[in-house]
Amino acid sequence: MVYNVDPEDKVTVKKNDFMNHIPFSYKISLKNENKTDAMVMFRIFLAPESDEPLDNWRSMFVELDRFVVNVEAEKEKEVYDIKQRDIKSSVVRKPQLTVEDIEGGKDDLSHGDNRGWPLNLLIPRGTKHGMKGTLYVLASDWTKDGLNPQEPMQGAISYCGQKGEKSMYPDMRPMGFPFDRQVVDSNDDPIDDIAGLVKGVPNSFKTNVRLNYLGKWRKQEPAAEKKKESAAEKRSDFRQI
Repeated sequence: MVYNVDPEDKVTVKKNDFMNHIPFSYKISLKNENKTDAMVMFRIFLAPESDEPLDNWRSMFVELDRFVVNVEAEKEKEVYDIKQRDIKSSVVRKPQLTVEDIEGGKDDLSHGDNRGWPLNLLIPRGTKHGMKGTLYVLASDWTKDGLNPQEPMQGAISYCGQKGEKSMYPDMRPMGFPFDRQVVDSNDDPIDDIAGLVKGVPNSFKTNVRLNYLGKWRKQEPAAEKKKESAAEKRSDFRQI
């Protein structure tokens, strides 16, 4: 933390580098072949690529998001495109308060739900040559999986559940489902790889991804802002702790 030692002066913050990713979105295309509307729960997982049996690395599947979408009944084989931004993830917390927020009167209570995982740590850093990974998406019937399907879900519900003293975990499925236990087929035989899981579960999908570390990145600031910041630093006495 960096702060001004003179309590009479305005606090000035010097920013430090931290890891972050370029904002991204998921795009999921699907059909509802039923004659009625559907409440679809999407569960998205990421794992490093591996040629080991699925049961040996299923615990490495990290949940990135979980959200519900209402999909209308079939209309001439219509395909629905669903987009979900990373900032809407069900595992991340809201951004921390800035000095300007605090000076403006905001606090942790007025800021809202502070539970969850930091957004900038949602995905691994990757490597310069690209870390290979597998993205797995499972769609299920939320009217069967949800504790109270009509109740809206907000905040980091994946790891923390609904906010409130008497609130219960909103999902009837165990945390980490479907990787919370050994994955088997209809004959209770182990499924050895993620491709076999997709084949046996047609309402799921997997794709290969590559996570690239792009090195240090600095946002270009207007010249006026740079001069203002430089002048402020010269007037202030900083101490780092």
